[in-house]
Amino acid sequence: MGRPRNATGIQLGERMARSLILQGAAFVLAEHGVRAASVELLLEASGVSRRTFYRLYQNKEDVMMALYRFGTDGLIAAFELAIREETEPLRVLERCIDVHLRNAQQLGRIVYVLGGEALRLESPLHARRLEVQKAVVALMVQNAPTHAGKPIDPLLFRGIIVAVEGVTRIMLQQCDEGRRVTDDAVERVRVVLRRMASAAIAGDGPGVTAMPADTG
Repeated sequence: MGRPRNATGIQLGERMARSLILQGAAFVLAEHGVRAASVELLLEASGVSRRTFYRLYQNKEDVMMALYRFGTDGLIAAFELAIREETEPLRVLERCIDVHLRNAQQLGRIVYVLGGEALRLESPLHARRLEVQKAVVALMVQNAPTHAGKPIDPLLFRGIIVAVEGVTRIMLQQCDEGRRVTDDAVERVRVVLRRMASAAIAGDGPGVTAMPADTG
């Protein structure tokens, strides 16, 4: 089989080739979804040769993982920045929610596609999703205050993270599976998630379940 339609024949550096492949993969996955995407479509969209592709990636799944890792690394870095710049735990959570929603709005379709793939237990992306949750929980625990002299159960933060993922995915589903994410939809979800996070961390008083303590 000949060179991909858009390939130039020029020898690309590794960084440039990887960038072209990931850009092409983002387009193909957004357009066709995970199941219908193929190496052939990736080659056509990226304009790189088959030889270059297989020099850098083993298969379609390898590219998906690289793309997912790139996106989640960016989220973790943004969360780390929020924790460095904020001292109030609730403000940290609000910043993290805002980062997550901004990412979902800007990259709605690919976030929907890869996020759905990461929910599948048999997908290699699933293990990475759990790694990211663990990393974010560790950041939150590091910054969390004690409650009544006891550290807060890290599972509470894990639950908040899962809620952020889940409610954001509902929004993407309702916005044509991430194709048309509106400002109104984002603001609605922001209000809901901030309410959930603030009630979980700061809610107290009669009728409110006691803050779960970390028992080790």
